[in-house]
Amino acid sequence: MINDKETLNALSDAISEIGGWQWWFTEGDLFQMEFLGVLFYDESKAEKESHTSTLAIRFFGNTFAVFLDNLNDNSEKPWYQRFYDDEIDYFDVDPYELSFDDVECAKKIYEEYRNKTAIKDFADTDTFTKPKHILAGQCGDTAFVVGGDEIVVVGRSGEYSEEQIIPSIKRWWEYWRDYWRKRNTKDAYDKDWACEVTIPANKKDPKGQYFEE
Repeated sequence: MINDKETLNALSDAISEIGGWQWWFTEGDLFQMEFLGVLFYDESKAEKESHTSTLAIRFFGNTFAVFLDNLNDNSEKPWYQRFYDDEIDYFDVDPYELSFDDVECAKKIYEEYRNKTAIKDFADTDTFTKPKHILAGQCGDTAFVVGGDEIVVVGRSGEYSEEQIIPSIKRWWEYWRDYWRKRNTKDAYDKDWACEVTIPANKKDPKGQYFEE
């Protein structure tokens, strides 16, 4: 389970820098949000693959979810159901417009959207204060606020402990730094979109998040 505020802040940055909201799922007391393009080193991938991760953020206990949008969607099957059924593509998360446990931010996001759909056990914004954790994010014309008492992070290799989160994010930035140091040399990595769009201020001495001398 993930509870540490610093860890949750690091995770929200890792998701929202270039990531996308890929899927959602609910069953019983579980509510799951799935994100791709997370700057979180995936050790299970081959050396030449992009090492960004796809992560599921799972909420348990006192869970709720409300989806928001400013879409003019007149189809018989609403966008969130088509999204669940993999009939539409992922939504890019607005850079750094995703946060854990910030009720005021969640309320602000809620008010910015015209259409509000209760997906699971949502009544009004008072619901945001009931569980121990919430997650609010914007993806252009769509957004969400979800929550629960417990947070579990799961990737291709299984569940991650709280102690593994920040080291895995740091490991991705170490990979990114090495990618830029070797770029256009004989030792260059295969082209990695995630690294290419995360451009260092100084390409000769790239220093990303969590840089340490």
